[in-house]
Amino acid sequence: MFRFPPEPNGYLHLGHARAIRLNYESANRLDGYCNLRFDDSNPTKEYERYVESIIRNIEWLGYEVDRKNIKYASQYFDKMEEYL
Repeated sequence: MFRFPPEPNGYLHLGHARAIRLNYESANRLDGYCNLRFDDSNPTKEYERYVESIIRNIEWLGYEVDRKNIKYASQYFDKMEEYL
């Protein structure tokens, strides 16, 4: 399993495209899956327009995004706090 963990606080740049390709291609080659997990740990700087832009960019690069399986770091805050 692979993951691409962008922070939705801006638009993607060329370095992100390289990371997307590395993770999604590796998952494809190894018959695996690439999770899209947004690092939404700073909600004052993160907006839905960036989430949608990131998803569109990944799809524009030719990779499928399972919109029902998108993860957010904030979903795991309680679990992370337990580990402290």
